[in-house]
Amino acid sequence: MFKSVPHILFATIQKTPEKKALVFKRKGQIKHYDYEDFGNQIRYLTSSFKELGIIPGEKIAIISNNRPEWTITDFSVMCHKNIVVPVHQNITAEQMLYIIKDSESRVLFIENEEHYEKIQQIKSGLSKIKAIVSYEKIDDESIILYDDLLEKGRQYYHANPKYFSDSFNNIDPKEICTIVYTSGTTGEPKGVMLYHEAFVKEIISSEDRLGLDDNEVFLSFLPLSHLYERVAGHWTPMYRTNTIFYSESITTVIDDIQLAQPTVIVSVPRLYEKITEKILTQVDHGSFIKRKLFHWALNVGKEYNARRYEGTLNSSITQQYKLADKIVFSKIKKKLGGRLKFPIAGGAPLSVKTLKFFEALGLNIIEGYGMTETHLIISLTPAEKIRYGSCGKPLDILKVKIAEDGEVLVKGPTAMAGYYKKPKETAEMIDADGWLHTGDIGYLDEDNFLYLTDRKKNIIVTAGGKNIAAAPIENLLKKSRYVDEACIIGDGQRFISALIVPNFEKLIKWATQNKIEFSNPKELVENQKIKDFMWAEIEAQQEKLASFEKVKKIALIDHEFTLEKDELTPSLKLRKKQIIENYKDIINKIYESNAVV
Repeated sequence: MFKSVPHILFATIQKTPEKKALVFKRKGQIKHYDYEDFGNQIRYLTSSFKELGIIPGEKIAIISNNRPEWTITDFSVMCHKNIVVPVHQNITAEQMLYIIKDSESRVLFIENEEHYEKIQQIKSGLSKIKAIVSYEKIDDESIILYDDLLEKGRQYYHANPKYFSDSFNNIDPKEICTIVYTSGTTGEPKGVMLYHEAFVKEIISSEDRLGLDDNEVFLSFLPLSHLYERVAGHWTPMYRTNTIFYSESITTVIDDIQLAQPTVIVSVPRLYEKITEKILTQVDHGSFIKRKLFHWALNVGKEYNARRYEGTLNSSITQQYKLADKIVFSKIKKKLGGRLKFPIAGGAPLSVKTLKFFEALGLNIIEGYGMTETHLIISLTPAEKIRYGSCGKPLDILKVKIAEDGEVLVKGPTAMAGYYKKPKETAEMIDADGWLHTGDIGYLDEDNFLYLTDRKKNIIVTAGGKNIAAAPIENLLKKSRYVDEACIIGDGQRFISALIVPNFEKLIKWATQNKIEFSNPKELVENQKIKDFMWAEIEAQQEKLASFEKVKKIALIDHEFTLEKDELTPSLKLRKKQIIENYKDIINKIYESNAVV
């Protein structure tokens, strides 16, 4: 067993020094570090901490978009026996200050002028910061340039190589190596203390389930400040000597897929849903023959997989599927880079519709479920054993049971060390018997597949005493191509309602086709014909719900929910408490009026 996450990496460096580790685009040029380069940069940066006067055990925050320097800093901090505090690159200056102060970070690594400006806004609260290091040049002499620091570290390492080796060899498996702040859907974010030994067990156990090859290429675009990308998208592939290709930005992912030709994509479901929507939209705009051919192939793909699971495959459907793949699916897969084998989804529920769509193409999406408090993964889909609606089976190293109230409880060696400076909250999360309370409601089937139905805090109790799980209804409403986001409300009210963010691209197209005049999104959503149309869409989606589960009224929002207004967490989950506060006037109108707002 490896002692730590850095020990996993350096075993790979020793095994495959010349293999590409990190591939990135810089000034229009594709560049890369092989594993030996990667290791050397970690040695140099770790050694530079001596120059900065960093003491082992101190916390070091990283505020940056994904780039190789983020990862080099991450490993260097761990190799120096310090604690990494990842900070999401897009949070507000006030949220940034809270995390920096609460974690007692002493050094900040930032990316560029944008983050520097945020730091300037909160400078008065950063009196305990020893140094600020920037990956890009900043016109401020007090800011240390990363390249200059790396060069000083290089010189120190070659004069004193023992400094790095002593620190690296003395890493304690039970040491806290990172404090990751939860998104905080309710209240202030909490710092989750995580340690090497649990990460090592997590990485090895989850990879055993995935069964990666040694030559996979991962596309990195989810924020490294989240454990999902850091563990599943970085540390796990490094364990298997894989290559990581950095996307230029979240907006260039589709183009970067073409460039990187990844075999593995670690993503939230939204990417797969957008890909599905884009393909279906292109099909709708195609000729009659192309539409007919595509839907024939899609139906063949769905029947092929249904029979595959039932064990009733025959030569006829197999031959049809081979033909569908050759003339339709292979062209779609080529647009996804042509080599994709493992689309991985986590962080939110994946719709069965999207899952079946990719499955028909011959791409089985691997679903996972986890949380920061368990060092990430709790369950993963076993290979070739998909259960629709399930998030897979618990990892072999974990025990999962369902409490009397339906809450999912987890026990095992990957439970967190606790919340930083919050013993009361830690005791509430992990009970006296060692069971970690996830806050999720779900159930296990007879084969130990885990299904989630909602967050415990998302259960709405109406004035009539009915308990309603909001998430399944929200996901149901979002099946409409005209609904981008749905937020169910109604706690303590006679009935439930929904704040609806329309899919403006599709709604504008419908409005134009129906000769509805408007000059901006506000006018669009206030148009009575649009309200009636959207209400009909909502009604169509909830036909099969029980009466008390049905949304009785909706309000159309003329813009997306945003991080800036605190309506979304950095991982893009809805912050319902803040949304209810931000839209309280609209919500009051919903429950005062009998009409659709």
